Amino acid sequence: MEDNISDLVVIPDDAGHRLRTRLGLKPSETPRIAFVAGPGDVAGTFDHWMEGRFDPRTPVVAYSTMFYTLIEKLEAMALVIAEPEKLPRHRDPRFRFVSVPRSRPQGRIAYRKAGLAFSWKVLRELRKYEPHIVLLGVDTPWLLLASIPKSARIILTAHTNFWPMGLKPVSLKARIKHQMASVLMQRVSAGVCTSEETRRQVIEIRRDLVGSLYTEVPQVLSKFLKAPRQLERLRNILFLGRLQEEKGVYDLLSAFEKAASRHPELTLSFAGKGEADDALQQRVAASPVRSRISMLGQLDAQEVHHQLERADLLVCPTRSNLPEGLALVVVEAAVHAVPAVLSSVVPAKELVADACIEFPADNIEALASVFMMLAEDAGKLHELQERLAVDREKFFDRSLSWGSQLYSAFVL
Repeated sequence: MEDNISDLVVIPDDAGHRLRTRLGLKPSETPRIAFVAGPGDVAGTFDHWMEGRFDPRTPVVAYSTMFYTLIEKLEAMALVIAEPEKLPRHRDPRFRFVSVPRSRPQGRIAYRKAGLAFSWKVLRELRKYEPHIVLLGVDTPWLLLASIPKSARIILTAHTNFWPMGLKPVSLKARIKHQMASVLMQRVSAGVCTSEETRRQVIEIRRDLVGSLYTEVPQVLSKFLKAPRQLERLRNILFLGRLQEEKGVYDLLSAFEKAASRHPELTLSFAGKGEADDALQQRVAASPVRSRISMLGQLDAQEVHHQLERADLLVCPTRSNLPEGLALVVVEAAVHAVPAVLSSVVPAKELVADACIEFPADNIEALASVFMMLAEDAGKLHELQERLAVDREKFFDRSLSWGSQLYSAFVL
């Protein structure tokens, strides 16, 4: 089945009229929507969109692809503020792109100074544009959030969590921080969250938003849907993501070594780049099972799906000090009917609840035990695959997409 970009955003035929009514605009007036887009290459995605293509660099459908489609369907205009110093090759009078680089230096004072400089530059662009709606993320500097013109509705797009799942900080410092966030987020009128856990945390910060937050379901192109492979036993274990200590890569290596010592058929592949790259390669080189471990480097979207086609199991061993937002790799694996093993702080388990295995975050012994159990029980692996095959339809339900839910937040 061929996917159509327009189909990724499901809204009523009179959606443009409804939005104008909600904003108090005349039918002839054009809604202006500003999107503070963050560090992603939204300009590159726009060029693909203008040529009628999905961005091939992303294994799931990019949020910005859906944003451009929504703007088109609403007959609106958009200001896109991006951090990369890159503008689209294509031009369209409905879209204006502005680059506002944002540095994130180490050190509290330096970080705050950088956030202050970024905020003033963004505010200058917003005041010139005079948007009716401003769309921004949870990592928006508080000065920017508090200073956006009162005439604009603020819609939150929450892709990351405030604290690790199930581990809400209780220190005095954390409580003060969350109270400040609650006060500053009073301007937010609605939002779209990347997971149910993210939604719960936003509600903890702003309890009165309980009826104004939507949860999106990541969407995957139909061409990537694969039937479950019949596995004789567990062999190929895959990690997809950023190589950093907080992502649990060292825990994964240690757990694999324990399991591989008893099950010589097991292999492990690390796919991705990150600050732990060099140190992890050194650890792998010194491992007693190094011949069964591969370092694949950074993969493009097509290569991600190629690796998933040969994988038997995906692992997300995120540590308890990282507030994981969703872990889209779990979704990517699900459409290939590849089960996942997730640490207890990975919210993606809510999307594949009956088709994944959870272990306590930071517990190497528990993770190794999961590997050994699955290596010895092919039936359990098959059971997880079968559940995935039934439960993954939501990843192709375009009414649940980020773009569709964003429209609901706009008109709420």
